Amino acid sequence: MPVLPKEIPRVTPARVAALTALMQIEIEQRSIQAAVETVTRNVTLSTEDRAFLYELVNGTLRQRLYLDWVLQQVAHETPYTGQPVLRQILRLGAYQVMFLDRVPDYAAIDQSVELAKASVNPASAPLANALLRAVAKRHATLVLPDLLADPIEHIAIRYSHPRWLIKRWTKRYGSQRTIVLCRANNAPPPLTIRVNSQKISVADCQRELETKGIASTPCAVAPLGLRLDAGGPVTALPGYASGWFYVQDEASQLVPLLLAPRPGEVVLDACAAPGGKTTQIAELMRNQGEITALDRSADRLALVEVNGRRLGHTIIRTVAADATQPLSTLGVERFDRILVDAPCSGLGVLRRHPEGKWSKNPDSIVLSAKNAQTILDNVAGLLKPRGVLVYSTCSTEPDENQDVVKDFLSRHRNFRPEDARPLFPEAAGPFFTEQGYLSTVLKGGEMDGFFAARLLKTR
Repeated sequence: MPVLPKEIPRVTPARVAALTALMQIEIEQRSIQAAVETVTRNVTLSTEDRAFLYELVNGTLRQRLYLDWVLQQVAHETPYTGQPVLRQILRLGAYQVMFLDRVPDYAAIDQSVELAKASVNPASAPLANALLRAVAKRHATLVLPDLLADPIEHIAIRYSHPRWLIKRWTKRYGSQRTIVLCRANNAPPPLTIRVNSQKISVADCQRELETKGIASTPCAVAPLGLRLDAGGPVTALPGYASGWFYVQDEASQLVPLLLAPRPGEVVLDACAAPGGKTTQIAELMRNQGEITALDRSADRLALVEVNGRRLGHTIIRTVAADATQPLSTLGVERFDRILVDAPCSGLGVLRRHPEGKWSKNPDSIVLSAKNAQTILDNVAGLLKPRGVLVYSTCSTEPDENQDVVKDFLSRHRNFRPEDARPLFPEAAGPFFTEQGYLSTVLKGGEMDGFFAARLLKTR
């Protein structure tokens, strides 16, 4: 990766950090969170600058394909092709010009020109200036490919999603529902928490947050979920250090409810890190019993331990192991319940991880499905007869969801699917398929795209 300046005179620290983070994300395939943490490790940013940094990185990634298309239209060719740093600077500048009304065009352009001078070379400054001035003047009048004549190209560009993914979705959902899904992916996600009922009630948590000026709304289905009207670092929220809550999307909160663990049981979470569902399982068990939290990453398992301690759960035992490999050391028919929240393409959480739009491909789906099948095969023998196995993903794709379950059931005749709807209130009805599987994709509400199936081991 090119070595970029940590500070540039006349350029705000947030913009300098945003450029470096975007380069790390594209070249080193880092997550937004990891990249931002790295670039801000030795930089002091105000709360406002940090918020602006996240806005620049998330927004530029959400709109990347559209930004590139606009830049190509105004350039008539791509003279910056092969210059990755200049390309990122132009994307950053174009995003501010096209989407951030609070940033004057002249400021976005001037800052981008200074970034180009210092990070590429002085000769690139006139090109950056000319292109971004053209974007400011012409972007609103550019004509997209026609929706009816070329729906894939229109949707991919207008809503900034990879063409291979739009092709899959339009084939399955049609153009209009695909547009709905893309719009949802491009909308900033709400900040949703799961209240830790071992420490505080939902009502009391709401009241305490309100005394600090933070309004909240109960989630529609998840009984302990609250959507907060708040920004800034999560760790600065009142009650965080005391373990009042865990930050977790409502759809994710529904998965452990399918597992329905009971106090005193022995439970395996086969893909546990960073611990959101693990700690929710502990809470549902009232901190009575035993949970084995498995993950192949020891570093990520440390997050499970940290979160467990903060929330006050003492029944979680972490084990570093790869669930795609044999798990004979865990015993045979030992567990009452097993959760496999399988590593997947993550296409259901693109609104939270827009970098995933540009790092995934069709092979990612195939590989994830194959690994999920292997994990399910490996844990099947660890479950007691009459035990419950829940399989879940944060993917939109049937290849990783229903197809994996169908394949597993065809090879394991001692398992059968169970309709999970009786475990939920009536309000959850729209989020279930005819087979009784949980699916929040394109079902309305402000949820991530999750799938989950509850399977019973009959013998």
